[in-house]
Amino acid sequence: MCGIAGGFAFGAAAPVVDVRVVEAINRRQFRRGPDGGGVWGSDDGRIVLGHRRLAIIDTSESGAQPMTEAGGRWTCVFNGEIYNYRELRDELEGLGYRFVSSSDTEALLNAIDAWGEAALCRLRGMYAFAIWDSESEELWLARDPFGIKPLYWSACGASLYFASSARALSDCAPVDASRDPAGLVGFYLWGFVPEPFTWWEGVHALPAGGLLRISRGALEVPAPRLDSRIADAFHSPAQAIEPEELRRALGDSVARHFVSDAPVGVFLSAGIDSTVIAALAAQAGFRLRTLTLAFDEFAGLPGDEAPLAEETARLIGAEHTTVRVSRAEFLDLLDDFLDDMDQPTTDGLNAYLVSRAAASIGLKVALSGIGGDELFGGYPSFTQIPRALRLFDFRGRETVGKALQALGAPLCHALGVNPKFAAVVNYSGSPERAYLLRRCLHLPEELELLLDESWLRRGWARLAAASENQETTGSAHADISRRELAYYMRNQPLRDADWAGMAHSVEVRTPLLDMPLLSRLAPAILSANPPGKADLARCAGPVATRLIDRPKTGFTTPVSHWLPSRKPRRRGMQSWALKVAAHYRARPEGDSCATSCQVS
Repeated sequence: MCGIAGGFAFGAAAPVVDVRVVEAINRRQFRRGPDGGGVWGSDDGRIVLGHRRLAIIDTSESGAQPMTEAGGRWTCVFNGEIYNYRELRDELEGLGYRFVSSSDTEALLNAIDAWGEAALCRLRGMYAFAIWDSESEELWLARDPFGIKPLYWSACGASLYFASSARALSDCAPVDASRDPAGLVGFYLWGFVPEPFTWWEGVHALPAGGLLRISRGALEVPAPRLDSRIADAFHSPAQAIEPEELRRALGDSVARHFVSDAPVGVFLSAGIDSTVIAALAAQAGFRLRTLTLAFDEFAGLPGDEAPLAEETARLIGAEHTTVRVSRAEFLDLLDDFLDDMDQPTTDGLNAYLVSRAAASIGLKVALSGIGGDELFGGYPSFTQIPRALRLFDFRGRETVGKALQALGAPLCHALGVNPKFAAVVNYSGSPERAYLLRRCLHLPEELELLLDESWLRRGWARLAAASENQETTGSAHADISRRELAYYMRNQPLRDADWAGMAHSVEVRTPLLDMPLLSRLAPAILSANPPGKADLARCAGPVATRLIDRPKTGFTTPVSHWLPSRKPRRRGMQSWALKVAAHYRARPEGDSCATSCQVS
């Protein structure tokens, strides 16, 4: 895990890239890679690449970046891990390539030289990288299919800048750093800023699975090409999966995610996802360190993760640490937490605290169970949405629904009840609207009370223009899984895990998000009996029994206790969202260490 940055003056009339801008982004991204850094530029000054290194694979100087392959054609800055790099290396050596390091970055460079774009489909891992082709004078920006690793870019005139952090890019590069209406509306609607938008008008997220190729002399930035492998997996023929096959597929992915020259730990909650990962790692014989957060507010309650996690660690023979966080400690950390937050989000505190704890015990790599609920139907959306669509499928539903919402919403507000209850009939006419109701922080109708009309109008227009019309698969379960993977997970848990881990120089890995695993799981998800959380739990072996019937608690923090609302009738998460938004809105627009881009 690292931080990458760079600039490319692709237009003939563009000035050369200011190296100081890339150096400034490097400094802002220091904690993404405190083990080393470097800047490389072409002789003509048209391309500059920057890197901050968190040394995980090949921790020697031979793995330093920016890295140029032996032939001198390709130069790369890379963020992430390629777990099958040794197999790629063996194949490339058979083709005559020679290696001077044992890093996965050099394997990537030679793979691109050997197979071009087709090399991306051979990569097993999480990644975001920039690679410069000095022969064709072309810059490639690429991101893994799940969107585990972030990559942001901005074009100003005929120059392009990119970085791993949207905030660093907005603060340090000559970009339009005014607030994006779509980002603002999206945050109040969902509790996160939906891709491809960011909080800043001129900064864009490269889509998950995106490949952007910009040529020297081009007049504009082309639309990125997208990797279709996830969509293709969900359109494959339905096929059930046997328990032993599921266990083997999961075990293979977990083993791959232990590829590291630094110690690897597991964030162990009392839930199924992290327990299965830890149990499979123990079964494979890995030396295992596990870590759990605990809070006094949850002591003796179902939300207390510590007792069951500690018992699980004992059963699998893990070296376990429980770290307790108090309200006083949270309040001391709050300003740093908000300052480290890359974009506004109502989540991320749990990832921030557990990553901080991991760093305190010397871990640089930790495995997380992100993806388990999306793939194995662990969220309430998998039952609530189909039920609502069936229950409220009647003639006149729209009229009745609007009337109920109009009458019920004021009463809900007066009683401090979530207005979603009054809107359930109105929003149950389609899977898209039912999903919006299930996931939204505020109903669209509530935004009129929070945002200026001009911001709301412009934001809605931009969000609508970028919305995807997702094809249905014929399976309601599979369609919800795809929505949770592509929308909620990508925009919140994954993004938060990245910036929160990097705030403490900790690499968070997600073994349940693995393309070979998904290739086998997606046909099973499409089948008449998709695998559920109980099927996943059984893969943990003897420790599974206590997990299957335990109510879902989630990996949560008691922020509502720590930060009570001054308005008792306001829902706790909405109060937290207003605090986060206030922190971001207090920052001056275009507050930059570089000259802002002039946008006509």
